Amino acid sequence: MGEWNDQAPEKKLITAKPLEEHPFTNGFFCPKLNNREKLLYHPRRIKTALIRSGPKGSNSFKPISLENAVNLISEKLTTIKNEFEPSSIVAAHYAGNSSLISQFSPIRFFGKIGATVTTDGICNEAGNHALSQMFGNYSTTNPFQIYNPNNKLIVVWGCNLSDRNNHAYFLVKKAIKNGSLVVVVNPIKTELVENSNLFVQPFPGTDYLIAKYIMNKIIANEKYDQEFLIQHVDNYKNLIAKVEIIDENKIIQQSGLTREILDDFSNLLVKFQHKTLFIVGFGPQKYFYGGKNLNAIALIQILLGNFGKLGTGFLFSQSGFNKEFTAPLMNYITHSKLYPPNNRIPLVTLGPSLTSNKYKIVFIYNLNPANSLPNQTILRKSLSRDDLFVVVLDMFLNETTKFADIVIPAKFDLECYDLITPYFTPGISINQGGPCPYSDCLSNYEFFQLLAKQNGWGDDMLLQETQKEIFEKCVELLPKKTQQSLKLNGYFIPFGINDIPFEDLNFPTFNGKIQIQHSDLELFDPKLDFLLHRNQNEFHLLSPAHKYFIHSQMGEIHREFESVFSKIFLNPYDIESVGLKIHENVLVSNKFGEAKFILDQNSALKSGIALIYSGLPFANTLYENVNFFTSEKPEESQLSGAYFSVIVKISKI
Repeated sequence: MGEWNDQAPEKKLITAKPLEEHPFTNGFFCPKLNNREKLLYHPRRIKTALIRSGPKGSNSFKPISLENAVNLISEKLTTIKNEFEPSSIVAAHYAGNSSLISQFSPIRFFGKIGATVTTDGICNEAGNHALSQMFGNYSTTNPFQIYNPNNKLIVVWGCNLSDRNNHAYFLVKKAIKNGSLVVVVNPIKTELVENSNLFVQPFPGTDYLIAKYIMNKIIANEKYDQEFLIQHVDNYKNLIAKVEIIDENKIIQQSGLTREILDDFSNLLVKFQHKTLFIVGFGPQKYFYGGKNLNAIALIQILLGNFGKLGTGFLFSQSGFNKEFTAPLMNYITHSKLYPPNNRIPLVTLGPSLTSNKYKIVFIYNLNPANSLPNQTILRKSLSRDDLFVVVLDMFLNETTKFADIVIPAKFDLECYDLITPYFTPGISINQGGPCPYSDCLSNYEFFQLLAKQNGWGDDMLLQETQKEIFEKCVELLPKKTQQSLKLNGYFIPFGINDIPFEDLNFPTFNGKIQIQHSDLELFDPKLDFLLHRNQNEFHLLSPAHKYFIHSQMGEIHREFESVFSKIFLNPYDIESVGLKIHENVLVSNKFGEAKFILDQNSALKSGIALIYSGLPFANTLYENVNFFTSEKPEESQLSGAYFSVIVKISKI
């Protein structure tokens, strides 16, 4: 909830307050979104259009009127349309703040023009795809089951709740007070470990080995839910055959775990069968075989029959529950039936794709690709092409604006009417925009509406509405119950605290059963040699996001953490074993890139692991982006990046 003073000359938002009565957020923001009013009126916010005045890569600009900027872009579009195919125009976008109109309304413009648009993403898409193949939906469990009294064991696998999802962390701590035990599975020791009953710290990417070991023990002790498997799971016999015989010593060696830890974990799962809930983060699916990692973890819960019961299930991304009521909104926001399908390229391959001379102009919005996409060497070389015209919509200068020919000042989400679908909380909420004091700042839709008018499409029905009118129409398209909740509370959550999704165990697959596919079983022979066999001064690099950053603009109010991006962290034992010293400059390198970092220690890391924080949020910084070391090769589904399949060499300078 925002408190506004519409009459104020500039600082119109007084404060933003979380709703105390919201059953999931419970009256507090995540750390990244505190002090948002400081962002809106920050002195470095872009308030006027900018045109490049220096070489690409420098963030050198001079102001230009919005009218002249739109005219220049329109002229460029006209020239490109006349000389090349419409598909030479690219729209590169992502989720931004998870607002539907912000992300998808520009598709009206790009659909009419016949442009190429990016698809999928860089975040959770590999896991969503893998789980959807298994369950028919990647969302299967109500998150309120975290603290249901029937729950006795919570497994937090591959996610740092205290840093990345403090609302789920709050519910887990509530469950602990109710008597639930907690197992943490993570290659990094997180804050939750202090409140856990068992900490499982494997080598990165070996999640499937842990799953294989556990399933073998469940089957050997005949603790699997045979009735559940017979009635609700296809191909389970092949799964049982695959894990009946394992090489325990090899699993112990490759996972970096002891037999005692693995057995303790297995025993807890058996002891609390039908009373166990898994919370799985995005980490396990950030490998070349990431989707298979997700499915392997889910197979444990399937063998145990931990679905359709209070206090059980598998929590990943929850937005899959929203599709039923957001589908008509998406149809209206994009009007996709009014134009032929766009040419598409996967977002994660934007850099290699833009090396092609057939692409002549790229519009970038809701996205900071020179921060977040893999293999920055290729991407930045592509964005630096002299014959590629780059238009960026953003609130602050960042790594991507360095390559822009024109920058358009964008509105914040708080200044727009929109509908928001969070990734972890099922449901939808409304954003009723407050006034923006800067006349040149535009929402994504407003900018492309203005550009369409300049192109002579002002009378086209696709682009006549205001964003507020699109918002109001979308609300009208929602079910009456949803509309009532939005108008009364500002949000709608499709579940009550005790509701159980798929309680009847009829899943949205072709026959209503959970599908174990042949590809899930192939998981047990992935090629991990490049990760597991390394020289002494080579380390498996992880690049989690910092607690205070996810969007690039957050850097403007968290400058005190800028220097953390200059560091590479190792376990103290590793620093000593390779003859290095804390705080000395080192060269970090692999076949994709090299850069200097300052060496620091982090005892939360397992030996053999290095850490550099991702999401470098500062413009014109001296520090290098960790994604100079990531491969352009995506996760095998090609839907998201393999950010954790990275080995780096650390050398003295």
